[in-house]
Amino acid sequence: MRLIALTLALAMAIAPMTPAIACCMVPRSYEGTISQTAQEAVIFHGNGREELILRINYAIKGETMPDHFAWVVTVPNEPDAYSIADDKLFRDVFAWSERMLRAPTRDRDGGTLGGPIKKGIQLSPEVRVGPYRIQPVRAVGAQALEALNEWLAENGFPKEDPEHMKYFVDQGFTFLCVRFDPKKGESAVAKSSPVPPLHLSFASKTPYYPLRFSSRQGVFDVNLTMLTKTALDYDKSSASLKKINWSKDRRYTTNRSVSVSDFPKTLAAVHAKSRFKGDTDAWFLNRLSTTRVNDGETIATWKKDLFFHTL
Repeated sequence: MRLIALTLALAMAIAPMTPAIACCMVPRSYEGTISQTAQEAVIFHGNGREELILRINYAIKGETMPDHFAWVVTVPNEPDAYSIADDKLFRDVFAWSERMLRAPTRDRDGGTLGGPIKKGIQLSPEVRVGPYRIQPVRAVGAQALEALNEWLAENGFPKEDPEHMKYFVDQGFTFLCVRFDPKKGESAVAKSSPVPPLHLSFASKTPYYPLRFSSRQGVFDVNLTMLTKTALDYDKSSASLKKINWSKDRRYTTNRSVSVSDFPKTLAAVHAKSRFKGDTDAWFLNRLSTTRVNDGETIATWKKDLFFHTL
């Protein structure tokens, strides 16, 4: 089944001296904290391929600023393409989906890159794109969890709870350890700022959103906008919808048919750079707005990460 999905979502935070059960982290030696005030993502998915564009808005508290910070992104398979997207993408997508979906009221109406296997982990070549240095890490074998934690510690990352990582290791996921460096000519990162959207391309059988790794993030909101080749199946997606506390918002229509010619320029540019650039057929557009994620059915209780389905 061919499908494409677009996702726009969520806020998270982490204290540096606790286990790194989150995406974002400062060096272990830094006496301060970092939080993510927002994380946004655009996902195209079809024919077993996903294009994921991520951006975080971060804030660091401390007497001085560190010389870098990092976060970990989990993906079902190692990316085989990396690039940077337009900073205006998420603003444009939000405004566009608002226009397309706002319902009128009555009477107002992959493959992997390879690499050596060391101490139970597989390290592919480091990738540099924009301000990012990205190290794909995949844990393999019986000693995978211990080896992965050893690698994280050796490279300045806080260690992880082995039970927290076990799901991703058992499923053969790749951990993307992403380091964000200061702007050219500066010795430290800014106190707070959005970062350039990071565009990843990787194999995935169904639309995937990396949320299970963020089990100790507190409570946050999610805005999820989706474009699929066939209509979104709310019944088959009910388990994931329940996890993020979704309920139908009658202000918006569902499964609205749109075409590539309807896309705002920044979204069209991402589409043109993706594996789906030759596909100009119609999409079904949906937006899922949720609040208080990680409250009620907490992320720590999830048996699997977020996957969605179409008819």
